[in-house]
Amino acid sequence: MHGLSHRLEVLTRDEVNAIVESAFVVLEKTGFRFKHPMVLKMFEEHGCDVDYKTEIVKLPSSFVKERVRATPKDYSVQSASTDYTIRINDGSLKGGMCYEILFVDYEKMMRRYGVKEDSIRAITLGNHLDNISHIMPFVVPSDVQQEICDAEAYKLLLQYSEKPGGVYISSIQSARTIIEMAIAVCGGEEELRKRRCIGYGAEPTTPLQLSNHALNIILEFSKFDLPVSASGSMVMPGSTGPATLAGSLVLITAETLAAISMINIINPREPASFGTAIHVMDPFTALCTFGAPEQGLAGAAAIQIARHFGLSAGCNVGLADSNVPDFQAGFEKALNASIALAAGAEGIGAQGIVGADQGCSYEQLVIDNEWLGMISRTFRGIDVMPETLALDVIQNVGVGGDFLRERHTIQHLRKEIWLPGLFSRQRWDRWLSEGGKDSMMRAKEKVRLILMENYPPKPVPDPDIVKQLDRILDIARKRSPPSTMGNVGSARAY
Repeated sequence: MHGLSHRLEVLTRDEVNAIVESAFVVLEKTGFRFKHPMVLKMFEEHGCDVDYKTEIVKLPSSFVKERVRATPKDYSVQSASTDYTIRINDGSLKGGMCYEILFVDYEKMMRRYGVKEDSIRAITLGNHLDNISHIMPFVVPSDVQQEICDAEAYKLLLQYSEKPGGVYISSIQSARTIIEMAIAVCGGEEELRKRRCIGYGAEPTTPLQLSNHALNIILEFSKFDLPVSASGSMVMPGSTGPATLAGSLVLITAETLAAISMINIINPREPASFGTAIHVMDPFTALCTFGAPEQGLAGAAAIQIARHFGLSAGCNVGLADSNVPDFQAGFEKALNASIALAAGAEGIGAQGIVGADQGCSYEQLVIDNEWLGMISRTFRGIDVMPETLALDVIQNVGVGGDFLRERHTIQHLRKEIWLPGLFSRQRWDRWLSEGGKDSMMRAKEKVRLILMENYPPKPVPDPDIVKQLDRILDIARKRSPPSTMGNVGSARAY
C-alpha cells in the first residue's frame, strides 16, 4: 500500500510547465533580492548577474535547474532526546502545532497573552496526541524576556517535548543560543547534524526578496547542516501577488526556486522541500483569510509544481476563518486539506489555531488531532494483496455466514478501520443520556484528562542537561538586556 494510487491534478502537464517556465523568466529577467553581501558574493562566484547596489541577483534557468537537481530531497528529523523521527518525502501526512501570540479561553470567551505554563501544557498535550508529529510551544510566552522569547520557548521544547519541534526564530543571537542548547541536549555537534532536531523557516518577503535578518540565521544554521526552509511566503493575490491564482503561483514558484538555489550554494548538504502558502485577501475587510476555497486549489496546484521537481511539498491548508470549532471551521479545514492531500501534500498548516491567526486553543488542537487521524486513514488508501483479498476466508465462511469470529477479522479489523477517539458515533438515546455532548465539550474533557494524567511533565533530558540549558539561557539573557519593551505581561487579557 502506497497511499492513493492516483493523485488529484488541478493542472495539466502543459499548465505546470507554463507556470514553471514563467517562474524561470521572472528569475532571469526580474531577479531576486538577497539582502546580504556574503550571499551576493556566492551567487556571483557561481556565474549569476549580481547588482550589489540593488542587491538583486538574476538567476539563469540552467543554474536554478542544476541547483534544484543537486539538492537533497529525502531526509529525516529526529527528537533531540528520543527516537521519535519524522521522514520527509515519504508521502505520509505530518501534522504540527501552531505558535501564536494570544491564547483563547473558550470558557470565558476571551483572549489573553500566553505564559510559559500555557506552553508547557501545550507541549504535554502534543506529546500525547498521536497525529501531531511536530511540536511548537503553541503560544509566545509573555512572562519571559521578550528580546529572546524565541530561545526561551525553544528551551521549553528541548526540556519537555518527546517529538521534534521548533519556533519562529527572531534574531541571530537567539539562533546561536538555540543551536548551543540543541548541541547540549544531543550530546555534541555530530549528533545534532545527524538528528537535525532543530531547523529554521525563513519565509521570503514577497515579492521576490529575503531579508538580511533571515539570511544571517540561514547562514548560521547551514554551518551545522540543519534543515532550512525559505519558501511559503503567503502570497496574497491582488495584494502582495498578482490577482490571478496562476500569476501568484508563478511568483511563489520563483521565490521558492530562488531560495532553494541559495541554500544549495551555501551548503550542498542542506535538504530542501517546497512549501507553499497562497492566501486570499478578503476584499471587504482586507484581512488575510485561512479558509477560502482558493487556498486549497492553489495549494494542490503548487503540490504538482513541487512534484515536477521531485520535491516533497506542503501547503498552508487545514485551517479556518471561523473563531470557534463549528461547522464552518470543520468544512473549511476538510475542504482545503482534502484537496491538497489528494494532490500529494505531506505537510499542512499548523494546528490549534483559532480563526485566521486570532489565537490558539487547546480544544481546537485536540479536535484537529482527531480529524488528522481520520483524514490520514483516507489517504493511506487500500492495501491490495493476497492476505487482504481474503479469498480463502470468504470461501470458508461461505453463503449466509458471518465474519465476526474469523481469525482474519481479529488480525485486520483494528488496523484496517479507523476508530474515533473524540468524534461521536453514539445512538441518539445513548448520546443524550450521557449529556448530549458536542465536539467542543468532548475536547474539553480530553484536554482535562490528558493534563490530569501527565501534567506537570518530567523533563525529557537528564537533570544535568537541563541545568546546562539553564546556564546557556542565563548567559543569553545577560547578553540581551531587556529594553523598554520588557515583558508583555502575565496572562493579561486582550
